[in-house]
Amino acid sequence: MPPKPRVSDEERGRIQGLHEAGWSNRAIARRVGRSDQTVARIVAPKALTEPKKLGPPPVMSGREVRLVVRKAATGDFSASQIKDLVSSAASLRTVQLVLASVDWLQYAKMDNTLELTAEHKLARREFAKEWLLYSKDVWPRVVFSDEKKWNLDGPDGYQRYWQDRRVPRRQTVRRQNGRGSLMV
Repeated sequence: MPPKPRVSDEERGRIQGLHEAGWSNRAIARRVGRSDQTVARIVAPKALTEPKKLGPPPVMSGREVRLVVRKAATGDFSASQIKDLVSSAASLRTVQLVLASVDWLQYAKMDNTLELTAEHKLARREFAKEWLLYSKDVWPRVVFSDEKKWNLDGPDGYQRYWQDRRVPRRQTVRRQNGRGSLMV
């Protein structure tokens, strides 16, 4: 027996209308000339099913991911320290990828600032006022240079951390005058 032609939009609308009028699937099938399975398939709502996930199962559970993000948001831990704290089977790269996928976290450089006390601020203000009053003959003798200073005995200021974008950036205090530095 040859297969019947596909159900047209007109037939589909007719089946829907008869179903809404309260007819049974068998009665509709007899009236339209189709099988009751075809009528049931047209009348039944499509079940929303999630597609099957491809690839291996995730290494970290949702709980572990939330813990990693919470630890990183404090800004006190690097990705390798977080991996050791969580003690998951995940690799360091997996932890880094999890952190990079969070839109409100970024791996940022700390701002270098001086530890300015009230006395420091007052002295800076006085210095600026003094230089404002200098005449035009003093400025040609002033030399501005572009120098680079490396600290040989301590942090060089290139400290990075996982920064929560929802809070102000952290600052690291650097020394103005220390020992063991090189200026070029």
